[in-house]
Amino acid sequence: MVKGRITIEDQVIEKIAALAAMEVQGVATSSARTSPPSPSETPPGLPGAPAAPDGPRVRVHLHDNEVSLDLSVAVEYGCVVMDVAKEVKAHVARMVGQMLGMRVVAVNVSVEDVSMPAGGRPARAPGGTPGGARPGARPGSA
Repeated sequence: MVKGRITIEDQVIEKIAALAAMEVQGVATSSARTSPPSPSETPPGLPGAPAAPDGPRVRVHLHDNEVSLDLSVAVEYGCVVMDVAKEVKAHVARMVGQMLGMRVVAVNVSVEDVSMPAGGRPARAPGGTPGGARPGARPGSA
């Protein structure tokens, strides 16, 4: 075996996680913000910065060959937020583990915004209207 070290910078892990999150249907890839940036948002170029403007923000916590991730995402209006967040969690864990050969011990997903999908039309859920409600249905009726 050849001696030497392999170092993977946190920014690489952040970018892989952000790109994996953006592959999930319902994750807003360019958010039309509905609220001003929060004071906790990290300026571009620093750890936790988005991989792309208005893309998911990622923070990496690395210990030996184990990684935990904190992701902040925006979800497209009309999508089921919990379903999108669960899929982000699973897909990011799978891709980071597969691409880096690291053990992913946690993926914490925070949904911080909702925005219209590209093209300006809301996603349609079963039932034909945003959110899955049937036209003319009263709240609580199926």
